[in-house]
Amino acid sequence: MAHDNRSRSEVTIARRYLDHGFLDVALRMFSRNAEDVRSDDWTRLVDRLVERGRVPEAIETCRIGDVPMPRQTLLALGDRRLGCNDLDAATHYYELAEANYERWDALVDALVRQPARELQAIAITERHLVPRRPSVEPVRVAASA
Repeated sequence: MAHDNRSRSEVTIARRYLDHGFLDVALRMFSRNAEDVRSDDWTRLVDRLVERGRVPEAIETCRIGDVPMPRQTLLALGDRRLGCNDLDAATHYYELAEANYERWDALVDALVRQPARELQAIAITERHLVPRRPSVEPVRVAASA
């Protein structure tokens, strides 16, 4: 069997494994034949991995398949973790999804309710809430007469 036919056959079978929930087999076969895998296949696999809480594998799959991270899904996971007061997990998801100001603000509010988290609240505020000052002061120019 020609390599091209073999590769397309493996991708077809990998899609079926994905349909039946065998994500590891699908990931292995897709990775082995990445040039023949469509972006919608990679996206489906990423979505299923995220659904199962396998975020590191989903991130790696996005890299291999050259597909974007499921930002809205990660933000929803972060929101859910924040609602459960799992602040470390919320931080993790927000960082992966590059959360907006409002989400970081809500997380810092939750952190300051726990005095032991002072340093973490400060670090997140520095990184995501306080605008950075320019590193070089602009040169003042005198008004000419």
